[in-house]
Amino acid sequence: MTATVLPQNRDADINRIFANIEEGLPAGSIDRFSNYFADKTFISLFNGKSGYFSANQAYYVLKDFFSIYRPISFKIDNLVIDTTNPFASGALRTSYRGIRKSAMVFISLQKYGDEWRISQITIN
Repeated sequence: MTATVLPQNRDADINRIFANIEEGLPAGSIDRFSNYFADKTFISLFNGKSGYFSANQAYYVLKDFFSIYRPISFKIDNLVIDTTNPFASGALRTSYRGIRKSAMVFISLQKYGDEWRISQITIN
């Protein structure tokens, strides 16, 4: 007997991942969502760092980025979950040497087996 993933469970899983990202980013707490990184996650940052990274590398790439560009706030403005590749976007405010900067964040998920994983994070 196999378990069937019901649509409401699917939506709850997706919403939980995005909620963890929305809570973790403003605190610079990558730990809140790093367990959702795919084996190969594409990351593109406004400091020029870009590429595919393992889950472990993705953690440190973002940790290093947020140690320099300290996050002040992040809010998801757009969330689309009724698609094969759910995504969210929102505004991130950071501080670098006292200078505040606004950036757009785009996050997409992809299904790997039975689990949703973060496949892309872009911060421009």
